Amino acid sequence: MDKILTVKDVAELLQVQPITVREMFRKKRLRGFKIGKAWRTTKKMFEEDVAALTRGRSPAELPQPKSPPPAVDKPGPKPAAESMQAPPAPAKAAKPKKDSVPPKDGGEA
Repeated sequence: MDKILTVKDVAELLQVQPITVREMFRKKRLRGFKIGKAWRTTKKMFEEDVAALTRGRSPAELPQPKSPPPAVDKPGPKPAAESMQAPPAPAKAAKPKKDSVPPKDGGEA
């Protein structure tokens, strides 16, 4: 596996500021990839890109990821009108009132 270079590594090799390296990645003057928010490249890609730039050419394009497999028929999201409705309220069980106490045997009739 090729050695992975950081923006700082490339900046030191090119003797430029790291912001210049990030701009070169964004403008595709150097090939790179992101891991999280940080740019990376490989030693091999970097050497090829520098060689191409010294010849006045732009670096080769990175291979594009393979297209995702075709989607299987799945039910799609509900239309907006249906998804905006609130779900029906659950039925509440009847609770006895606190004030109503059943009469005791022998009480008033």
